[in-house]
Amino acid sequence: MRTFKPVIEYSTIKDIKLIPCKLAPLDTDEIIIYTIYLPDFIELKSDLSQFLTSKELKKAQRFFKEIDRSRFIIYRSILKFVLAAHTKLNVKHIYLDYQFNKKPYLASHPWLFFNLSHSEDFAAIAVSRKNVGLDIEYMSKDFNFTSLLPDVFDDNQVLQIQNAADKKHAFYTSWTRKEAFVKALGKGIDEDFKQIPSLDGQHKIDFSLIKNSKNWQVNSFNLADSYLGAVAFENLSAITRNLVFYIIPNKIDKLLEMAQIKNN
Repeated sequence: MRTFKPVIEYSTIKDIKLIPCKLAPLDTDEIIIYTIYLPDFIELKSDLSQFLTSKELKKAQRFFKEIDRSRFIIYRSILKFVLAAHTKLNVKHIYLDYQFNKKPYLASHPWLFFNLSHSEDFAAIAVSRKNVGLDIEYMSKDFNFTSLLPDVFDDNQVLQIQNAADKKHAFYTSWTRKEAFVKALGKGIDEDFKQIPSLDGQHKIDFSLIKNSKNWQVNSFNLADSYLGAVAFENLSAITRNLVFYIIPNKIDKLLEMAQIKNN
């Protein structure tokens, strides 16, 4: 019987700095998070759609709402620009494959791990040489989360949320941490979601729960006003020094430059 229990550690990054994108190699112990503010890219949707495959364009058209079609086109194309920048592939030659759990990956570059999350007007893409999961959420003023507590949190987590000075922030902190971790694992939200730790500090977790023997870190961060995020990654050293936040440029020539493509 397997007795080893991996460790998962949770903490919060107090201040993050969003800086302009720059071309740089992805170091072994580095995680880059690219941030996207949707309203800045709406006018680029037509240009960005040219970098999607016919299959991807058909998928976009299946969305009922125009805003959802726009989100898919913009986020999928920018994801391909980001992956092109790190693989030196042409954006139009980026083809996503999917694992059995529907988590996307690049079969041509299996060493490159990535994860995308979006909520309302923001999206973010995490890229690393180690397994990574990302979740961002808009902290809605109208969302009544109280009824969800016993279904998705254990007793200690529920108590922490109920006793918090800012209950909404505490709820979203725990939620994004859990979601980022299960996305990194490729588990999704299932019957084990409630058992996933989410409070500050180190927690030992049963191998049988996550089917993974790695140690993990999960960092929470404030992305923007009313937006909270969390990133989960296989245990790295000095991660707070190696976690970088970039702003994706909203000019097509800058995107092409980022992906090292000449605009002919």
